[in-house]
Amino acid sequence: MGGRRTAWLLLSAVLLAIAAGALALRGGARGDPAAAQPEAVLEFSAADFVRLSRRPLAAELTLPGSVQATTQATVRAKLAAEVRRVLVREGERVRAGQLLVEFDTAALREQRAERLAAARAQWEQGARTREANALLVKQDFISPNAFAATDAAVRAQAAAVEVAQAQLAHTELLLADAVVRAPIGGLVARRHVQPGEKVGADAPLLAIVDLDRLEVVAQAPVSDVAQIALGAQAEIAVEGLPERSFEAQVERINPSADPGSRSIKVYVSLRDPGGLLRAGMFARVRLRVGSEAPVAVLPLGALREANGEDEVWLLADGRLRRQAVLAGRRDPRGQWVEIRSGLSGDEQVLATRFDHLRDGVAARIVEGVADAQPATGRPAARAD
Repeated sequence: MGGRRTAWLLLSAVLLAIAAGALALRGGARGDPAAAQPEAVLEFSAADFVRLSRRPLAAELTLPGSVQATTQATVRAKLAAEVRRVLVREGERVRAGQLLVEFDTAALREQRAERLAAARAQWEQGARTREANALLVKQDFISPNAFAATDAAVRAQAAAVEVAQAQLAHTELLLADAVVRAPIGGLVARRHVQPGEKVGADAPLLAIVDLDRLEVVAQAPVSDVAQIALGAQAEIAVEGLPERSFEAQVERINPSADPGSRSIKVYVSLRDPGGLLRAGMFARVRLRVGSEAPVAVLPLGALREANGEDEVWLLADGRLRRQAVLAGRRDPRGQWVEIRSGLSGDEQVLATRFDHLRDGVAARIVEGVADAQPATGRPAARAD
């Protein structure tokens, strides 16, 4: 009896061991793939990595601005009157001294004639009365006091004549101002009035711009003004003319910052031999700045930005590591960027741009890896 029980217990233990082994095998086959598979390793070619180098950096400043005419004028009325004729239209070319606008002067002419005639008639009548009274006072027909009153009246009338003559001279000036001529040569940019309108003194009539001399008024941040020198050569790109660029030169720099934007105006003279530009066009001024002293640089493609900070990817101890850096000046043409801090110079920096990289992922450089991945691709990963 005891032997049968012992045999039964041994058989049960064997069956339990077999079941446990089967469950272990099944768990290994259907369990976590990460536990069953080796870690994936990203493979790169040696050309994907660079180290810090030193070279002179010619940085470029790009400043927004607008095209303006160096010479422009707003023609204003010098008298209050009705516009009789406007002889030019917007877009027409005018020469200096050309007749532009005429005012109706009929009321001024009538006023001039009436005032002067009335004053002279009164003065002449008073003068004759004084001469007659002068004879009467000698013959004692009138008293000296009566003659003195007549003489005073004549003097007042003479003063009135002088006032009328001054008013006449002023009216003559107004009549001359009723004919408006162009102060400069150029193109009519805007016409503010139409015939028949009544305008006041100093009202705008026309705007004239001379497109023979142009400049771009650019806005420069205060931090960049120290890098801009008078006479520096510049290149202008104008909105609407993508295939054209224009040579320019820094001519003036405003000595004070704009109170609103805290930027400083930079005036860049512009040459437009083809006559393609117009005042008011949006433009971008490209200025080459920088010193000849070598600085630590990386290819511009190695620099990334995350959460408002600059960073690069390093290969260290067989893993990709994210490293924050402080970037400085950039040279978009040469595709270089200055690295001011964050790297010692011995690091292997990923210069080719890849997506979906993770900090700490295993990686290695494999000689002879097939063609480097495109700038926005993902490096191939294979399991070891």
